[in-house]
Amino acid sequence: MKYKVLLKEGVDLARAALESQAELPDLSVHEKLVGIGQPFDDQILMTLATKIRAIQKKLQKAGHSSETIDHHCFDMVHKELPYDPFMMADKDFWTRFAVVYLSDVILSRFPGKKGKINTDNFGIGARTECWPYKVWIRGDMAYDASNPDDKYARGRTGGAEMWTSHVHRQRFMSARQIFRAVWEFQYPKELQGKPMLFEGEDNPEKGGKPAFRTLVKRLKENAASVEYATLSDDDAFQLVVEHGTGLHRVDGKPFLPKS
Repeated sequence: MKYKVLLKEGVDLARAALESQAELPDLSVHEKLVGIGQPFDDQILMTLATKIRAIQKKLQKAGHSSETIDHHCFDMVHKELPYDPFMMADKDFWTRFAVVYLSDVILSRFPGKKGKINTDNFGIGARTECWPYKVWIRGDMAYDASNPDDKYARGRTGGAEMWTSHVHRQRFMSARQIFRAVWEFQYPKELQGKPMLFEGEDNPEKGGKPAFRTLVKRLKENAASVEYATLSDDDAFQLVVEHGTGLHRVDGKPFLPKS
């Protein structure tokens, strides 16, 4: 598809405005068309942004935390954007979406520490930290066409910290087999969306205990010697079980696989 992205001049203007907390200028003169094929209709972005904004306002009115928006819109973002592999992989597409259509949403989602705005959330700086991109990735990783009841069921478990720190920022999790295995292990059906391993601090020196974060560290280290993308789903799950054995469950007891 052909779609618009911001030129460097537009990105620089956006960064300056965001960092100084000034109103964003008109950036349309700093856009260019890229890609091939049929043109992408910007009305899709406008409509999607309006829906996200409405959800956010509803959640704020109900007193929910700012991060709750991720849980309530990831599936919509994934469903309503046409799947063009080049466009979805282009960080410039996501930065424009964030800056031009979602700036108020993102500023509310990430109010910043001591009033300082983190432009990474707009894809300006750390490109993969762009908020709409992360939300779309959550939908894409969670999507399961074989689930007749809820194709996005996996995405409805785990909080923002889980998805950001332990999925989005872990390169080995891009192997779908490992992601599915970790999710099946950590959120088994019998627990109805609740975690099995403790998800908090795992450093004993800080009062923590080896649990889910330790599992992620073990799998990350193991990825140096095992090509996860070649594993079957059964082998991936068995690998996760092996690395999870002995780690602390939410109830404080060590996980031991069923014999």
